[in-house]
Amino acid sequence: MDYVLIFVALAFISTSQILQKIAAVKADKQPAGTHFLRRLAARKETWWAVITLGTGTLFWLAVLYRMEVSKAFPFLSLGTVLVLLASRYYLRETISATRWTGVVIIVIGIVLLSGS
Repeated sequence: MDYVLIFVALAFISTSQILQKIAAVKADKQPAGTHFLRRLAARKETWWAVITLGTGTLFWLAVLYRMEVSKAFPFLSLGTVLVLLASRYYLRETISATRWTGVVIIVIGIVLLSGS
């Protein structure tokens, strides 16, 4: 159950990151008549990002209640992996070989830490 909570928390938090990117890009494409932060605050993606980040945080608090922080915290690095995958396949960003190598290292690190 603990790992399910971790995955749910990471899914919400990672989704928030992608929504923040989408909101920022869309706000930047709007006419420059208003300040960027106001355009950003007017985007529905910004508000969904806030909601998903808040929800992810609540799930993360449930994780911390159930697990030792030293065991749970390394799993937050999987958020980097999820965001990179979403960036590649959903946002169509180019991911360098160095970043893919970093993902492999992160996954190896998490496997090593979770086994201890």
